[in-house]
Amino acid sequence: MNEQLDISSTQYLDIHHADIVARIDLTEWETQPASKRYLTFLKWRVGRKVSDFFMDFLAAAEGLDTKAQNRGLLQAVDDYCSDAALDNHQRQEVRQQVHSYCKEQLQAGEEIALADLSATLAPVSDKTFQAFSSEQGYALEETFPADRGTLRQLTKYACSGGGITLNFDAQLLGERIFWDPATDTLTIKETPPNLRDQLTRRQNGK
Repeated sequence: MNEQLDISSTQYLDIHHADIVARIDLTEWETQPASKRYLTFLKWRVGRKVSDFFMDFLAAAEGLDTKAQNRGLLQAVDDYCSDAALDNHQRQEVRQQVHSYCKEQLQAGEEIALADLSATLAPVSDKTFQAFSSEQGYALEETFPADRGTLRQLTKYACSGGGITLNFDAQLLGERIFWDPATDTLTIKETPPNLRDQLTRRQNGK
């Protein structure tokens, strides 16, 4: 509708209701033939078969697995901390540093740059994080997109199954939340007030 209140039809892409979407960067395709990054796509909850058919239709193969890159980053961070023999508090500080950097990149619409991330972390045994990850063979790209769900594991523990759903800050493990591997028992101290209230009312039959 224009200023004169004339109505005209228009075409647009309803991205929010699209099941599968692909974007091809023609410039990168033409200038960097060896690139594996010129095709990006979104797959909503359409099932694996539909996604596979979509890839077959595009005659494309997955060149960069973003989730796998982010999982590799998490593993590299944990091993980096283990190699430095850091205690739980120090490990969590490193994870928080990594999470903060990745979150900033995600909010800015930028990719994780391994060299920049490495510069934010103190070297272990005179070895930078980038050098460590390269030597250990994690196969991390120099830059790759951040995956919010995977990176959340740096600062959170979350699970769901068997009728139980848990979600808590990683820094609480060993402080208010304790896990005994021998008995596979999780102990929570100072339960949240709303949970305590529900438990009390249920126990009293109210």
